[in-house]
Amino acid sequence: MPRFATARRTAALAAAVGLALAATGCGAGTEQSAAGSTTDDTTTGGTASPGPSSAATGGPTDLPTFDPSSAVATYAQGFPPELFPMPDDATLLASSAQPVPAAAGSKGSKTKGVPMTQVTLNLSSSRPTDQVIKQAEKILTAQGFRRIDAPDASGLTAQTAFLRITKEKSGEVQESLVVGVLDDGERRLGSISGTVRTP
Repeated sequence: MPRFATARRTAALAAAVGLALAATGCGAGTEQSAAGSTTDDTTTGGTASPGPSSAATGGPTDLPTFDPSSAVATYAQGFPPELFPMPDDATLLASSAQPVPAAAGSKGSKTKGVPMTQVTLNLSSSRPTDQVIKQAEKILTAQGFRRIDAPDASGLTAQTAFLRITKEKSGEVQESLVVGVLDDGERRLGSISGTVRTP
């Protein structure tokens, strides 16, 4: 049983960290390299070799490069740390921040031309699930967010959402975040993601 529990915790942790990295497309380099290897085989007229051998012959240049918008164990560049200061009893696992294209940003906001950033933050906590949610609520409401109805948890232990509306002369800016928590038995893995105004 301990071995199974450890494997389960490791998988959950990997999923939490992977969420931030995958959201920023860090695996794109691998797909591109794979496509490049296939093209090289056909253009040189050589016989296609199995995947592992092809990867081995490519050397280090075939390794995926991580998107600079994501970071492990720290706030990514462009992520506003004041948005979600890390509690003392929580550990920051990964985060990401990507600018939202102007056209997409104006959809969720009545104010056109306001720079928006898509953010994701993953953390680990020893607190119970309800306390992690309450802790997140306290942090976000202090930033001017209010709690709203959230979509279905989609396999998570708990999930909630927050909205912040800032009125401007030209309209209003809407920022939204979803907080999800997965209980792996020994600790809670939390994820905060959404779109906020670019700092």
